[in-house]
Amino acid sequence: MALNQTALQKKRAKKSEQRNGTKKRPTSSFANLWSSAREWAAAADAPIADVLVPGSLFQNGMGSIWFSRRLADGRYALSMFLIDAYCLGIKNALYAIVEPDNYARRLEKLRDAYPDYQREHPAYARKLVEQAAAFARDLGFDPHPDCKMARIIFGGVDAAACPVKFSFGREGKPFFISGPDDTPTVQKRVMRQLERRCGAGGFDFLVTADPSW
Repeated sequence: MALNQTALQKKRAKKSEQRNGTKKRPTSSFANLWSSAREWAAAADAPIADVLVPGSLFQNGMGSIWFSRRLADGRYALSMFLIDAYCLGIKNALYAIVEPDNYARRLEKLRDAYPDYQREHPAYARKLVEQAAAFARDLGFDPHPDCKMARIIFGGVDAAACPVKFSFGREGKPFFISGPDDTPTVQKRVMRQLERRCGAGGFDFLVTADPSW
C-alpha cells in the first residue's frame, strides 16, 4: 500500500510540472560540463599569449602546435595540436584551462624537450592546423576527435592573413610513419586506406612491424 501511495505522489508531481511548465534542474555534473563548455567558448576572445611552432616540423614530419590565451583571472586557455605533416594531419589534440604555475611548467618542459620551438603569427598556426587537417581528410583520415573543441581557441584569427604556402607529404607523396602507439591493426588500416586513395607506389611508409595481410 505504501508503495502505491509513493507512485501516486510521483505521478501527481509529474503532472504538476507539466501544467506549470517546469522542468527538472540539470544534475550537478551536467551543470559543471555546461559551465566548462561556455567558459572554453568565451576563452576564444581573450588576449593571445603564446603561439609556438617547431621549426623542424616539415623536416621531421611531426610536431605539436602550441596556442594559448590569457584569461582575465590570470589563468590560461591552451590548445595543442600534434601535426603529422606527412600523412595523418591532426594526429592528436588537447585543450585545457590551467593555472599560471601549471602553464609555466608545461611551457618550460616543452622548450627543454624541443629547443627549436619558435614564435609564429596566430594566422600561421591556424592556417597550418586547418590545412594539415584538409590534406589528411583528402586522403581519408579525419582529425583527432578533440580537434573540434581545441580549434575554438583560434576565435577570430583569420587564416587567410598568413601568406605562407605549406607543402604536406614528403617529396610529393604521403609518407606514413608508424608511431610507438600505432598497433599492427592501426598500421594495416592506414596502409589499406592509402592504397585505396593513392594506389600501389603512390605513397611511402615506415612501420615498426610489418603489417602483413
